[in-house]
Amino acid sequence: MKYLYSFSLLIFFSCHSPNDLKKKKNISEVQEISLDNNFQIYIPKKNSFVDSIVKSVSELRDLKISIEDLTKLNPNGIESFLDETLNKCDNLLNLKNNKFVSRPEIRGRLKVLKTNILKCKFNNHQNDIANLNESLRKLFISYNILFERLDGLR
Repeated sequence: MKYLYSFSLLIFFSCHSPNDLKKKKNISEVQEISLDNNFQIYIPKKNSFVDSIVKSVSELRDLKISIEDLTKLNPNGIESFLDETLNKCDNLLNLKNNKFVSRPEIRGRLKVLKTNILKCKFNNHQNDIANLNESLRKLFISYNILFERLDGLR
């Protein structure tokens, strides 16, 4: 009998809705994302030294295409593109048998690029649009410096 009484009290209190649940929850509207579109990226000239490096190293070509896509896309879906760009950068960093990529100054620039991609991912995850714009700007600057270093390898 004692257990039946305890069980009935448990059911009574669990069915009783607290005052907090009666309140309507405010669902905030999704903030519209607007990124700056005035990013300038390094585009190698046709048949230049950098262009020949890009053509010969498929991982570098993939990274270049991925970064160029970041400048053109709708920011509401940027997360998957940042994941892809990070993957391409990792593939390039893991490349061992390439005389251009294995140079310390190029590996260092690739690591800076990877850090900037991770910052973009973090700011996008936090919905911090102002810092995302700044992180994207730094990402494109580090990309430009990487390609300028490649151009200086001649």
